[in-house]
Order: sequence, then structure tokens, then C-alpha cells
Amino acid sequence: IGVLQRLRKPHWARVRDFFIRLGPAIIGSASPQIAVLADTILSSMLPDGGVSSISYAERLYQLPVGVIGIAAGTVLLPEMSRRLAAGDEAGALHAQSRTMALTVALAAPFFIAFDTIPELIVAGLFQRGKFSAADAYAAGDVLAAYGAGLMALVLIASARASFQARGDTRTPMLIALAALAANVALKIVLFRPLGAVGLATATSVGLWINLAALVGLALAQEGMRFDAVFVKTLGATFVACAFLAAVAIFGRSSALALGAHFGSLANLVALTALALVGALVYAGALLGALRASGVTIASLRR
Repeated sequence: IGVLQRLRKPHWARVRDFFIRLGPAIIGSASPQIAVLADTILSSMLPDGGVSSISYAERLYQLPVGVIGIAAGTVLLPEMSRRLAAGDEAGALHAQSRTMALTVALAAPFFIAFDTIPELIVAGLFQRGKFSAADAYAAGDVLAAYGAGLMALVLIASARASFQARGDTRTPMLIALAALAANVALKIVLFRPLGAVGLATATSVGLWINLAALVGLALAQEGMRFDAVFVKTLGATFVACAFLAAVAIFGRSSALALGAHFGSLANLVALTALALVGALVYAGALLGALRASGVTIASLRR
């Protein structure tokens, strides 16, 4: 009576093609997580505190990655695939350029914060009980080293879409494996003299190698194009970052003085005050610089 549907025989060629592409895609996407796992393993060979410093710093470092980087890549890949399937090459490149521009603008404040006030961030969020000021400084140094590679990490997913949207999952995998090999080799060299900071530094270097190779190859193959809006947004972001860095560096003492009135919450209050002022300054400077260069928010969203 038509209630029960007959199972259809799968298209084995398409299923096989799916799994052939799936494996390299998983390996290519997992390389940053593998690098952090290597950090955790090697940090266990360091003196007491190495594992904790990596763990606390990595928690903070992954926040903008999950909120911005992964979200951008998740939205961009199907959008590029859809446009390319429809023969709209220009539309696919346009979507990628806009996504990467927004990613840079949104992630840049985290990059500045992680590399100007890392100890205050860790102290404000975690320094209580047995977690001492010395622990906060140790984890802050690791956070700064991780922060150096933050912009690369949040852009990798969007850059990888140049290949994956065209059905090429092998190239990003090979690039990721090469970057991971360089990363691990550098960890082995640095973790003895620099400790946990050396491990995080190696991770950041590996991420920049990964991104540079993806972008360089995609540009060479004309699978990526940065338009005028991207360049102007990048310039506006640099200007806004300069203002934000000034607030973080020169406003820190005032924020700490304010926090001193709140006892055990001193660092948290100082961090909150600095974050609020910094966010307002960054947003104002970014919007002002974008407007001066002729870029509107509407043009970034299109």
C-alpha cells in the first residue's frame, strides 16, 4: 500500500568517492588538535607546572578558534561548494574573501589581548585557591606563545575551503602533514630550553607554515583572490589593533588600581574593565577606519 518504502541500492561509486575524500579531510582538519596533543604529551616531561600551563592557556586559546575560526569555515565551505557547482567561480571567491575579512576583524582583538595582557587574563579568570600569581605568569607566557599563531589558526579553515570546495581534500592534508612535521621537529628542539613556552611557540610556527602554504598554493592556482574590500578591511584592522594595544599596555596600571579596591576579585575586575574599554575603543577605531576607507558593514556582509 506504499507505506513501507523499498530500500534503494546505494551508488557505490559515489559512496567510495565520499570515503576517499573523507579520510584526507579528517587528517587535514585534525592537525592543529594533534599539535596540541603533542604539547600535552611533551609537557609531561617538563618540571611541575608544565602540563597545567599548557592546559589553562589552551582553554583560552581555543575560545576564539571555536567561536570564529571553525564557525567561519563551517559556513564558507558549503557556500563555496554551492556556488562552484552552479558555475559561479567569481561568487565563490567573493564569499571566501568576505569571510576571511570578517574573520580577521573579529579575531584580531583576541590576538592583541593574548599577546599584551596574557598574565592578567589568566590571573583574572583562574587565580584563586592554590592557583598562585606565579602559576598565572607561567600560563600567561604560554598563552602569549599560542596567541602568536591565533590568526593563522582561525584562517586555516577558510583557506582550506579553496581546495575542499573543489573536491580536493588531498592537498590540504599533505600541507597539514608537512606543517605538523615541522611543528613536531621544532617542539623537540625547543621544549628543553624553553619549556612549555617552546612547545606553544612551535605550534604557532607550524600554524603559520600551514596557512602560508595553503594561501600561496591557492593563489598560484587562482583558487583564491583577495579583493579591495579585504585589503581595506585588513588595513582598518591594523589601525584598530594599534589603538587596542595602546589601551591594553597603557591602561593596565589604571585597571589594576581600580581592581585593588575589590580584594580577591582585583584581577577579575581589572580584566573586565580593561576588556570593556578595549572593546569600545577597538569597535570605534575599526568602524572609523573602515568608513574612512569607503567600506561599509553592509559590504562586508554581502
